[in-house]
Amino acid sequence: MSGPAIRMIPAAVAVRCRGLLRADDLTSVLSATRAMLASAIALAALFASSAPAHALAEPVPASHGMQPLQDDELAAVRGADGIAFNLSNFSLTSIAGDPLSLTYLSPNGSSLTLSGLDLSRTDDADQFADPYSLTLQSRGTLPDMIAIDFPLNAAGAQQWSLTADFSNCDAVTAGVCTGTNFVGGTLQVLDLTMKGGGLYLSPTTLADTQGIAFGFGTQLDIGSLSVYSHGRAADGTIDTSDALTISGIHLADASTGGAWMLADLTTHPGLINADTDATGSYLHIQIGWPTTTDPVPAATLSIANITFTTAGLNGAAPTTTSLGSASIASMQINYVDIKFRTGQ
Repeated sequence: MSGPAIRMIPAAVAVRCRGLLRADDLTSVLSATRAMLASAIALAALFASSAPAHALAEPVPASHGMQPLQDDELAAVRGADGIAFNLSNFSLTSIAGDPLSLTYLSPNGSSLTLSGLDLSRTDDADQFADPYSLTLQSRGTLPDMIAIDFPLNAAGAQQWSLTADFSNCDAVTAGVCTGTNFVGGTLQVLDLTMKGGGLYLSPTTLADTQGIAFGFGTQLDIGSLSVYSHGRAADGTIDTSDALTISGIHLADASTGGAWMLADLTTHPGLINADTDATGSYLHIQIGWPTTTDPVPAATLSIANITFTTAGLNGAAPTTTSLGSASIASMQINYVDIKFRTGQ
């Protein structure tokens, strides 16, 4: 029905226009113009009425771009995977002419120095088969925590080694030892492995206290810890003629045999902060009393052997004395409070 109407209207409009255009008075021209406009409007309305219904309201295409989140939606976002990372071919070696040193200057003017620091670690064949893990975790009503989980290191492939010279000066002036400087020799730690556990950090929940609460624990194995009283030569060679060596050190949880938590972030937290009292400012490290009735985790410590090596007289061969093994079946740390003050 709409087809014939569309064909007839243009013809009717053309006839009407031809008739009107033969009149030369202005009134007729104006009337013809109005008639043409009316016909055009009617024609447009007829086309519109004949169009399919779906063409009148085209669906709005879905938006595929990024949409902003509201504050409450953004607050509910939580990370799940965290970050895995590891070290590769790590080695920190001191330069002979300018060795890396760490010095603690006490309030009474004395100092303890570790110098010529050398630190290195061996790697797994697959560096990311057993990495460190960094995550942000929720603790319910307690503040969120940053968790750094250590590698399980079951095979002990990740082994640390440390070598440093240590000394003690009883009087330091303007950073220079002006008193007696006791050179203790060289400290060397070989084949240190940490298996499992980790470091956990969070704002402290102690009232009227600012600082960082922490939890820390691991299973620790050390191949040997030695002190060589004659120290090292200029080329780094250690004089082993006089030595105290503790070998086969093993520290673990007494109940599980795994990682021992020295401090637990929730039930037995540690604290690191800087504070000031009547004496002055200090760096404060504390392991607080347990916050629950749960017992403090107990650790077991074993040592495979303790030996003393003494240089022989007049070129004789060194003498080694073995004290055998030692062990502690169970030990606990309930409270620790340490303050490091700067030199005055």
